[in-house]
Amino acid sequence: MKKSNAVRVPLLGIALFGYLTGLAHAAEMPLASGGDAQALQLAQTDSTTPVATSDLTAAPAKLAQASTVTAPLSPPPGLFAPPSSWNDTYIGYRVGTNFRYPGVRTESGAPAKITQNIGFLTTAGGFRYGSYAFNVDYLVSSMANPEAGPTNQYGYPTPGSGGAQEVYSVGRVSLSASKVFGRSFSYGFIRDFGLTTGYEFGAKNDSFGERARMLVLGPTIEFSIPQGFWNVTLGVRTESNHNGITNVDVRFNPAVHLESSWLYPFRLGPVPLVFKGFASLTGPKGKDGFGVNTTTEFLTRVSLLADVGSFAGHPRTAYAGIGYEYWHNMYGTPSSEQPGTTQTSCPMFVVEVHF
Repeated sequence: MKKSNAVRVPLLGIALFGYLTGLAHAAEMPLASGGDAQALQLAQTDSTTPVATSDLTAAPAKLAQASTVTAPLSPPPGLFAPPSSWNDTYIGYRVGTNFRYPGVRTESGAPAKITQNIGFLTTAGGFRYGSYAFNVDYLVSSMANPEAGPTNQYGYPTPGSGGAQEVYSVGRVSLSASKVFGRSFSYGFIRDFGLTTGYEFGAKNDSFGERARMLVLGPTIEFSIPQGFWNVTLGVRTESNHNGITNVDVRFNPAVHLESSWLYPFRLGPVPLVFKGFASLTGPKGKDGFGVNTTTEFLTRVSLLADVGSFAGHPRTAYAGIGYEYWHNMYGTPSSEQPGTTQTSCPMFVVEVHF
C-alpha cells in the first residue's frame, strides 16, 4: 500500500456474522407440550390449525438474541410457534480496546491499539415464507484511528480532532423451503433448506473514506440442534468501495463467500445463558485500491450473555456478558502488506436490551 494509514471498513455485524452471514437470528421461545417441526411450520401458514391447550396458556413468545447475519429458517422442533409471524428487536452496546485496522499505526510505527464504542440496533423475525435480520452499527474510534481533517499541500487528508466514526448496516432475507412448499424438508441432521440474499453498506469518515457496498446470494442449510439454531450459507459476494487515499472507486471481482450463524441457550446452575455468534470466510476478490492482490479473509464475532433480566422478574429482556472478535486479513489485505495491522483479536463487554 502507498500509505500506512489506510483503513478498510469492517463487515458487520455480523450482525448479523451480523450479528451478517449475519451480520443477527432469534430463537428462545417457551416450550410447547408436543408436536413436530412439520406441524409447527403448517401452523404458521394455516390459521385453522388446532393449537394444543397448553400452547394457549403459554407465555407470549419472546424471540431473544437475534443475529446480525440471518434468522432461523423455520421454528425449531418442540418450540411454540406463533401462527403467522414473529419479531425480536433490540438495542445494544459493546466496547473493546484492542481493535486494529490495516495501516493504522502510532507515531513510532507500531500497530495502533484502537478503542471502539459501538452502539447497535437489530431487528429479526419471520414471515410466511422465511425470515429476515437487519442490523446497523454506529462505531466510534479513539484518536488512535482519527477522523479525516483538511488535506495537506500534497492533497492527502490529515488527522482531524476526533476519533473516526462509522455507520455499518447488514441485512439478510432467507426463504425457507419448508415454508414455501408447505411441507417438511427435514432430513436427519438437517432441519431445513433455504435461499439467502442480503446486503452490507458502510461509510466511515477517516482518511480512507470508505463507502462499502456489498451484495450476498447463496443457498442456506439450517442444521437440527437440540435448542436454538445453526445456519450455514455458501454463495457469492460482490463488493465496491472507495479509497480516499488514492481517490479511486474500486469494484472488486465476485468472491466465494461462506457464512454461518448460531445461537444456543443453556443454563449454568441458576443462570440462564446464551452463546451466539457468526463467522464468515470470503475468498480473494482481485486488486484493491492500491493495486494489491487481495487474499482470503476470515471474521468471527461471538458472545456469551447472561439473562440478567430474569433475576428482576423480566426474563429475555436484558442481557450482559462478554464477547470476542477475531478478524484475519482484514478486508482481504495480506499481512505481508501491512504487518501487525491486518488482524484484530479483541475481547469485548456486551449488553443488550430487547423490546
